[in-house]
Amino acid sequence: MNVSMPRGRAHGWGIAGEYLTREIAKLPNLDGVTLHCIGGHDFRPINFADWNRINIGYCFFENDIEALRHTRRAAGEWDFIVAGSSWCEYQLRIGGIRNTATVLQGIDPTNFYPVPYREDDGRFIVFSGGKFEYRKGQDLVIAAMRVFMQRHHDAYLACSWINQWPFSLATMIQSPHITFRPSNEDCITILQRTLHENGIPPERVYLAPLIDNSLIRQIYQQTDIGIFPNRCEGGNNMVMCEYMACSRAVVASDATGHADIITSHNSFPLTGYTPVLIKDATGEPSAIWHEVSVEEIIEKLEIAYRDRNVCGQKGQIAARDMKQLSWDKAARQFHEIGTLLAAGAATG
Repeated sequence: MNVSMPRGRAHGWGIAGEYLTREIAKLPNLDGVTLHCIGGHDFRPINFADWNRINIGYCFFENDIEALRHTRRAAGEWDFIVAGSSWCEYQLRIGGIRNTATVLQGIDPTNFYPVPYREDDGRFIVFSGGKFEYRKGQDLVIAAMRVFMQRHHDAYLACSWINQWPFSLATMIQSPHITFRPSNEDCITILQRTLHENGIPPERVYLAPLIDNSLIRQIYQQTDIGIFPNRCEGGNNMVMCEYMACSRAVVASDATGHADIITSHNSFPLTGYTPVLIKDATGEPSAIWHEVSVEEIIEKLEIAYRDRNVCGQKGQIAARDMKQLSWDKAARQFHEIGTLLAAGAATG
């Protein structure tokens, strides 16, 4: 079984490509079958040159309305389309794609595993991860932390927000919660200015540079809780799951791709939503996203701040739950789909 995906150690698709290629190579060969990365809402493979006799696409999308404009055509082109979340699979089925299933991204247990809580140094450190953009909701994090840090002078913020795509970074201009001014400066400078202009004390913030995925655990283990108020996720959110695997609880939205992961036992779910209509560059409707309230984020942070034991208990359950996610499991699921398709093709 061939794998046609990007490879790298600092972004989601690259990490998925690295692990799936490695794990699928350990399984029996499936001649004529290729697993492809679907890179956009039009459901095209990123590399047409790798098109094979049997083709399986792996997709993560957030613009549900835009995706539905292409699903009927895609259903006739692909042998099978695998979704990165149950929410994505549901959208595919609405769009007429019957040959579909969900395969969640894995976690490398050699890098992400339960780690001891740091010694009490008088600080309560909140982590926020994911590339800085409107969809991932770091503006909600800033708005909530501005209030929370004013109330609690021992509260700090640790961020892993580097965004290598300027067009994506610029989407934050849509936020009604913060002031954001895109520029040609480097990402760290833009983030530092944005935090300062929105009332976050710079001396109480750590902004991580772009680092290899295998090293980010060192940041996770120096924090007490994570915030993931994402407006929409096409997958199970690799960063959030890796963080939870390190026995850390999160305050997180429990809709779209997060719904496969977040429970009241392993986290502090955010459950109150306002629908947000997203439009494309031409002004056409592109998606319906789900925005949580800043007030609910603050409320859940206050609960975690007051009762560190509950926070720790949820973190332990989170680590246990994340053991169900693995790249070898995902590889086996893809291989089973490929095996069934190959058998079907052989019998006509």
